[in-house]
Amino acid sequence: MSEAVPSAAASPSPKGVPAATATPSQQARRERMLTAALALASRGGYDEVQMREVAEQAGVALGTLYRYFPSKVHLLASALARHLSGLREAVLPAPTGFEDPATRVLAMMNRMVDELSRDRLVAEALIQAMTLASATIGTEIDDVDEAMIGLIGVAAFGPDHVIDERDKLITNIIGKVFLSDLRYWLGDRMTLDGVRASLADTVTVVLAGQQALSR
Repeated sequence: MSEAVPSAAASPSPKGVPAATATPSQQARRERMLTAALALASRGGYDEVQMREVAEQAGVALGTLYRYFPSKVHLLASALARHLSGLREAVLPAPTGFEDPATRVLAMMNRMVDELSRDRLVAEALIQAMTLASATIGTEIDDVDEAMIGLIGVAAFGPDHVIDERDKLITNIIGKVFLSDLRYWLGDRMTLDGVRASLADTVTVVLAGQQALSR
């Protein structure tokens, strides 16, 4: 199903409307659009998310949707960032003071696998958007990276830890392996158990290296 792109007179800014600077009414409108996109994704994956239908379900004009999200990839990348941020309370393990960082991170990542695998079609839509994202989708990709860094960083180092550049490198490595493994799972080239095993190996090796460098 093809869609007409808004005319030049109604063309959006390439960067859309960033969430950080949105007014309360703009933020509410943005949330409705993201919710509508995820509802459509749950129905049929990436291909089911059509911009015109997202606009209709969110109760906004198509031109308004394009002003916020210049493409479906922008829209779904933003939905992934919101989804990851919303998982924070669900996936972060309660600290006991006994686990090492690798154990905490792996527990968090396994919970994230559980959450994302609950709706394979939504996971497929979100990961497909990340796969198709180019350098022009900068803000949305940065939001996804920050959400992943936040989740992995808090699990590894605690909520009060100030994440430095080395920590960002560690969390980026784990996050990229996680994204790659999810693509393999969605392509039926890896089972969920395989995803968990790969994550266990990655987390163990990466955090062991970080601890060695810190000594």
